[in-house]
Amino acid sequence: MLYRTGVIALFVFFSSSSFAQSSGVDSLKAELADNSLSVSKKIEIFNALGTHYLYSEPKQAEYYASQSIPLTLDIHDDLNRAIALRIMGMSSMYLGNNDAAFGYLTQAVSVAEITGTPHLLSICYRAMGVFYELTVDYDSAMKFYIEALKFAKLSAHPSDLAMVYNNLGNVLNSQRDYGEAANYFEKSIFINRSINDVEMEMNATVGLAVSYLKGSDTEKALRILRSVLAQKDTISDFTYSEATVNLAHAHHKIGNYQQAIELYEYVIDDPRGGAYPQAIAGAYLGLAELHAVMENYAQALTVYREGIANVRGKTSVESEMALYENLAKLELKLGNYEAAAVVQAEYIERRNTIQPLTQNGIIQKLESQLKVERDVIKLQEALLQQERDSRLASVYLFTSVVISLFCIVLILALRLRKHKLLSLQESNHALTISSQTDYLTGVGNRRYLDTKLSNRFGQSVNIGFLLLDIDHFKHINDTHGHDVGDEVLITLANQLTSLCSEGDFVARLGGEEFAILLLNTEKTEALAFADKVRKTVEEMTFSVDCKITISIGVSSGNMQNATYDELYKKADLALYQAKRRGRNTVCGE
Repeated sequence: MLYRTGVIALFVFFSSSSFAQSSGVDSLKAELADNSLSVSKKIEIFNALGTHYLYSEPKQAEYYASQSIPLTLDIHDDLNRAIALRIMGMSSMYLGNNDAAFGYLTQAVSVAEITGTPHLLSICYRAMGVFYELTVDYDSAMKFYIEALKFAKLSAHPSDLAMVYNNLGNVLNSQRDYGEAANYFEKSIFINRSINDVEMEMNATVGLAVSYLKGSDTEKALRILRSVLAQKDTISDFTYSEATVNLAHAHHKIGNYQQAIELYEYVIDDPRGGAYPQAIAGAYLGLAELHAVMENYAQALTVYREGIANVRGKTSVESEMALYENLAKLELKLGNYEAAAVVQAEYIERRNTIQPLTQNGIIQKLESQLKVERDVIKLQEALLQQERDSRLASVYLFTSVVISLFCIVLILALRLRKHKLLSLQESNHALTISSQTDYLTGVGNRRYLDTKLSNRFGQSVNIGFLLLDIDHFKHINDTHGHDVGDEVLITLANQLTSLCSEGDFVARLGGEEFAILLLNTEKTEALAFADKVRKTVEEMTFSVDCKITISIGVSSGNMQNATYDELYKKADLALYQAKRRGRNTVCGE
């Protein structure tokens, strides 16, 4: 879905142009041979071709965007410059060049802000969100999608709003907030249906099916996916591919192994079935896992290795890393310790290569921005070189212009870098706080809680871990609306914070799920505190006639050996028991 959701929104820019409606790719290329073409027309064609190739041949898209950028600078066309920078950034991202991608996409957002065009701002902020989603930084992705949503609501294109809802659904699925994800996909489906965009309606419908598939309603996911594939003659290859691999996942989940294997192999082998790179990665993962379940270990190892070779640099960080991780785990399970060590070394090397931004922080981001500025100058020089053969009389003029521009930009870039480095510590601190804060309630998030545990790991401190879930929260949203739902979440977060002592930590893990970490607390104390929280919440009031209850699972441990995952799993099992006992209940591990 990540690849697919970027195509339509950017295409809106070109669908309104007369040449995009009447000419195919070949005719656009033929037009470029006309020496009498105006610069603005060339830019328009370069951007249209870049958009066309972005998801199928990102190297080609990168080439056409590189031709467009210098021309937009020549005629001060900020709107088309932002479009070309976005194409350049996304093609770099799909080619695995994350440093360059970050720089170009940051430039695209900056230039879009100059234009003040809501549609352009929406798609550029969404592109930054996709970048962070592909590099598995979901908090940052959410922040940029929320910005995109703000501009999409002002845009004259209803599809912008539908696309942002799609992105929000995707990232919420990744964060296991399946109910909220389904709400956003349903909003996208409604908008696309109202504007008669069948293709994007079907794309959002696949996203909705994934929410049910990852949640607890596999049969409903099966019905939805079959309904999408029933329209295979009208939907795009990307949507078809995505729906097919998720249908395979659904069969896998309910134990229809043979049907799942056939669909996975179809996605891997068929050009249309594998049109979506994420689908191919998912097919390799699913097929290898099934072979392992059936104890066909040699086949499973082969599928993992083929998957790594075939998806390398073509899909998201998360999917490629999952293949490495699963291969290493299987080698360990089979006792192949040396082979597992080799895979682990390759995994670390590859992650450091394709995810450097999350490894090295803001300094590398800054350097990437400066590198983009130098690259723009190089693109200008390349374009001028192409024209020298036919414009010998102007060669010295062009050269002096390029050198002057280079010197000016270099001086400005060095001054910017000096200024940025002086405020680096403050900015880095602000980014750290932002990345560990829940965007709605203002309390911590999963990363915040994990950091607090990691900082105290190894200390002889008893701890209590409370996992809270609002009972029937979907009913509140359905009855009173999402504004009231947000009020409930914010008020609950404030109440939990007020109940905790100094040194305890509150976090929202996603949706209606919260956690509290209690330090220097025995198991009996944690259970007593949990019941106090439950009773207090039962008495809370809101702006509408609405009451809530919560269920709480409690786990305990000692910081000498406790980890977040271990505490969460135990508390989650206890929470499940609380739900089974009728909700509004506290259960311990």
